[in-house]
Formats: sequence, C-alpha cells, structure tokens
Amino acid sequence: MRKLLDFFNQEIDSIEEFDEKYDYDHIVIEIIDDVVKKKKDLHIKYNQLFEKLWISAKSIQEKKLIAKKLLNRLLKESDQLFLKAQILATKLCPVCEKARESQKIFKFSDSLH
Repeated sequence: MRKLLDFFNQEIDSIEEFDEKYDYDHIVIEIIDDVVKKKKDLHIKYNQLFEKLWISAKSIQEKKLIAKKLLNRLLKESDQLFLKAQILATKLCPVCEKARESQKIFKFSDSLH
C-alpha cells in the first residue's frame, strides 16, 4: 500500500521510469539479501575454525597469533563481499547508466547504492 502512495506522490515522467526504479529496488534488495547470507555463512565457517583452534593443543601464543591472522582474513573477505555487491549495484543502477550513456565514459557515481 505504501509503495502505491509513493508512486502517486512522486513526480515521475513515465511509467517506464517507475518500472526501472522499482525493478532496481528489487535487485538491490536481492543483492543485500545475498550479501547478508554470504557474510553469515562466512562467519559461521570462521567460527568453526576458531572453535577448532581453541581446543587444539597449541600454546596460548600460537593460538593468539593464528586467531589474529584468522580474524584479519575474515575481515578482508567480509569487506570484499560488500565491495563486490556495491560495485554490482552501481553497475546496475539506472541513474548511473543514463549518466554513463550521456558522458560516453564508464564512471561510477560517488554515492552508495
């Protein structure tokens, strides 16, 4: 219901423009959902590695060193998932696409998508 009210309140040139934005919104929601699922799976995988590390027979110093490296890798991989999703959303953005077509160059927008 709210989306219909937003449709009538917005100043849109054509129905096609609304459809593009509406489709893009669904795509962004799918991208976000995918990123959340992938990050959750990644964190579960690393959590299992940490659990194995804690029960291992290694010394505290070795455990600390390995845990730091694992945490560093987890953060890098997690950030990489977000970055790839951000790039994909920017590439699929209809507003950015129109700007790229008018400028005849491939340039990403500065805004987050």
